[in-house]
Amino acid sequence: MTSADFGLLDPLGQGTASAELVGDGAWLQAMVDVEVALIRAILDAGLAPEWMTDVAAAIAHAGDLDGPALALAGRAGGNPVIPLVKAISARADEQHAGASDYVHVGATSQDILDSAAMVVARGAVRETAKQLRSLAASLASLAELHRATPMAGRTLGQHASPTTFGLVAAGWLDGILGALARLESLTLPVSYGGSVGTLGVLSEIVEARKPGATVSADVDSIVADLARRLQLANPAAPWHSNRLPIVELGSALAAVVGAIGTIAVDVSVLSRTELAELSERLGAGEGGSSAMPHKRNPVAAVLLVAAAKRSPGLVSTLFAAQVSEDQRPSGAWHAEWVALRQLEALAIDSSTAAASLGARLEVDVERMRSNLELTDGLLYSERVTAVLAETLGKSEAFELVAESSREAVQTRRPLQVVLTARLAGLNNDDALRAKVWAAFDPDTPAGIADAIIDRVVARAKELA
Repeated sequence: MTSADFGLLDPLGQGTASAELVGDGAWLQAMVDVEVALIRAILDAGLAPEWMTDVAAAIAHAGDLDGPALALAGRAGGNPVIPLVKAISARADEQHAGASDYVHVGATSQDILDSAAMVVARGAVRETAKQLRSLAASLASLAELHRATPMAGRTLGQHASPTTFGLVAAGWLDGILGALARLESLTLPVSYGGSVGTLGVLSEIVEARKPGATVSADVDSIVADLARRLQLANPAAPWHSNRLPIVELGSALAAVVGAIGTIAVDVSVLSRTELAELSERLGAGEGGSSAMPHKRNPVAAVLLVAAAKRSPGLVSTLFAAQVSEDQRPSGAWHAEWVALRQLEALAIDSSTAAASLGARLEVDVERMRSNLELTDGLLYSERVTAVLAETLGKSEAFELVAESSREAVQTRRPLQVVLTARLAGLNNDDALRAKVWAAFDPDTPAGIADAIIDRVVARAKELA
């Protein structure tokens, strides 16, 4: 039996790009990319011989390295960069004697790993954003298609007032657009500060190899070049103990997973047998049970809810690690690695599954309409109260509808019938009674739902 992790307990991640983008292979390649980019930045600054160009190209492929051996060797120093630098230095010397002198210049392990984390994050953010845009398009279509589809609005698990499924979908969409905007506004900075953030070694090299140079300007230029090559931001200062970039990244990823989880839990609830307003379009063999042959479980929604329940604990680890002592912390930085990668994987996996779910969500319009009648008109009490308040005043209208609602429940008669009889006893005019009857029409517009839908959908279309 192999000891490799092949995703047995990660059904949500099957078939997504997360393993490729944030797995060990991606991290190893990202660390190599940082080391190679640093060599090329040193070359650009005139601090290395031209023959290092060919050396850099020769050592640029992480696939040439023994990943499991590096992982094992990383235990000795507490991180994988130490054995990585030894490995690529040896490969560099094979290409040209003395080439290792120009590898890992002025850097420390945390520089490489933090920069690699940002490179990996860039790919994870791009993939997640792509999937969120696909999901947004599906939700926008649902919102427009069902803008006039009446359904029961529910609060605290109970029928509250009428709404439309179009507005529900627009609410989901608004959450996704907000999470996407936050994700795409992230700043992913390069890390290059040296052992204690002074870039002291690099400064000494510049001073020794470029007499008369303005050291700070040359050092700044190298950092900027490194950032450009890695497509990362150039920070004002090293961030070894300033973990805001990690916290903000993790928070944005968790917000994505949470926004998707909100949709998924709604789908799960509305897929219940007694509600049956929504369902996933399941393929052969999907949604089954090991014991009950009839089951058609909303499996995507279930897994998405599970992901959303995992992410808060992961992001809390990043916030705990934000408390970092000295110029480089002990343990805090190390605690981030697994939590951050899991958050990235959850964001990729959740957004991919949600994009698929959004495209195949089935809406039972008739069931939504029939469920409106489960409480014999009590669902319309708020709307009716607002109509009566214009004539009777707010307090009197509220009390009248409350008493009528109690009588309707006790006598098992529709609220509409009970309220009409009470109004007749008050000698109210026919026009008012007509307004009351209209308030019980499920097709009466639900507030400004249409305008809200239009606003949210317009934002989504701007992304298309």
